[in-house]
Amino acid sequence: MYKTMTKMVRRAFFLSTILLVLVACVAPVAQAPTTETASGEAAEETGAAELPVIGMMKIVSHPALDAEQQGVKDALAEAGFVDGESVVIQEANAEGDIPTLTTIAQKFVDDGVDLIVTTSTPALQAAFNATKDLEGPPIVFNAVTSPYAAGIANAADDHPSWVIGIQALAPVEDALALIPRLLPDVQTVGYIYNPAEANSVVNTEIAEPAAETLGLTLEITQISNSSEVQAAAEALVARGVQAFFVSTDSTVVASLEALIKVANDNDIPLFANDPSSAERGAAVALGLDYYQDGLDTGALAVAILNGELDIAATPIERQRKGSLAINMSAAAEQGLTIPDDLKAEAATIFGE
Repeated sequence: MYKTMTKMVRRAFFLSTILLVLVACVAPVAQAPTTETASGEAAEETGAAELPVIGMMKIVSHPALDAEQQGVKDALAEAGFVDGESVVIQEANAEGDIPTLTTIAQKFVDDGVDLIVTTSTPALQAAFNATKDLEGPPIVFNAVTSPYAAGIANAADDHPSWVIGIQALAPVEDALALIPRLLPDVQTVGYIYNPAEANSVVNTEIAEPAAETLGLTLEITQISNSSEVQAAAEALVARGVQAFFVSTDSTVVASLEALIKVANDNDIPLFANDPSSAERGAAVALGLDYYQDGLDTGALAVAILNGELDIAATPIERQRKGSLAINMSAAAEQGLTIPDDLKAEAATIFGE
């Protein structure tokens, strides 16, 4: 249905373009209009009209999600889909506001984009809701902890016929296990998350029993937006937490510096589930390689644009490529000693 309607719209656009050209032959020459991609690059409308259009959307900007999108764009470019030359990429960032995601997704559908690439669980949910009546355009998702808990798919091989992607379930248990390994006397761990993020609910449901198995107690505080992170962290300090753990909650990660400040001021080690968080100031971070995840989902986008992928027959895969990152200066600031055996396991070490 979506493909049929899109063809009708494009045929109408083509006929109207011919009419405009005929009129232009007898009318004074006017300056040609331009359109702007969300990245700010102008493309001449006459050229862009024939190029495939990709709408890229994310809930907020932070290093992990930015790495995802960069991976997608690099995979597209490697396959010959260069923004402004052989494809038009429209990027949109909701700045942490979920209703804005709904608006973005609907605009992509109304504009007739050929493909939507979503980064984060809320972005996928918004795009799915905007496309489910038409069953299109195709959606490729990344940075999604569980498309099943998000209500998108029932199983890896049971998902909407126009939606495909790679599940990015972070290694929550393994990351938590680093806390007693490095701090055997720690008993309470501060944990902040936004319950409005389905991905964070999944991570929390994994983290609580995992912590209990490790002999840890999670002191949990819920927030609704990034501006609440610092106050939540300070409240956890008042409750006597001995370490902080942050998973892949976009609301928290978007304001990670606020949490880092509290950790530094109170000599409380911060452990994270996203390797890029170590560069920003977490002492230790074990998680997925989000740039690689972007490359892998970018390959799916390329296959769709080339007409080589049967989405309905393609199962959802899980990203399993991860890495350990350590920030030595942050660890020292937070009172954590990093042993040589852990340094030997790290893919990246900052602050040496």
